[in-house]
Amino acid sequence: MRSTPRLPTEIAGIPVPQDDVASATWRWANRGLPDYLLTHSVRAYCWGAAIGERERWSFDEGILWAASLMHDVGLTRIPANERCFEFEGAEIARRFLLRLGVAPGRAATVATAIALHMAPAVTLADGVEAVLLDRATGLDVRGVDVELVDAIRPAVMREFPRGAFDRLFVAAIGREVANRSDCQSDRLLNVVGLERSMARSPWAQG
Repeated sequence: MRSTPRLPTEIAGIPVPQDDVASATWRWANRGLPDYLLTHSVRAYCWGAAIGERERWSFDEGILWAASLMHDVGLTRIPANERCFEFEGAEIARRFLLRLGVAPGRAATVATAIALHMAPAVTLADGVEAVLLDRATGLDVRGVDVELVDAIRPAVMREFPRGAFDRLFVAAIGREVANRSDCQSDRLLNVVGLERSMARSPWAQG
C-alpha cells in the first residue's frame, strides 16, 4: 500500500478543498485506487475545475473533488460488481460519503455525477458538477477539447503524469465488456472506438 501524501492545497493553481471530507476522500483514493486511476482522477478534477472557471460556472469544489476521485472505483472490482461500473461506483461513493456524515442530498449529487460520466450526453439540467466531470473525463481519456486546459496542462502533467494510463484503462473497459455487454463501456469500446480514439488523441501525440 502506498503512503498517503499530504492533501495538496492547490494543483497548478487550481484550489483543492481542505475540509475533512476532502481529506478523507484523498486518503481513500490513495489507499484504494491503482496509480493509473488515481492520477487520472486527480487530473479529472483539475480539468473539470479549469473548465468550470473558463465557462464562469458556479460549482461546488467539494462535490467535484469527491466525484472525480471516486468516479472510476467500479473499474477496480468488475467481477464483484452487481451493475455497470459507473453505477456501482456511484453507490460506493454515496455510502462512503454518508458514513462521513455528508448530507444525503449532497452525497446524491456526487453519486449522480459519477453515474452519468459514461452517459452519451450530460447537460446542465443534470447538475454543473456532472457536466464538468463528464467533460473532464472525456478530455483526459480521449483528448476532447484538450486546448481548454493548455494553461495548466504542463504543471498538472508534471505532478500527475499519464504513464501507462491508456493501456491499463482500455484493458479495464475491456474487462467490463467481457462481463457485461449491456453497459456504456460496450458503446465506448465498440461504437465510439475507444482504443482508436485514444491512439489518435493529443495525449498520444505527446
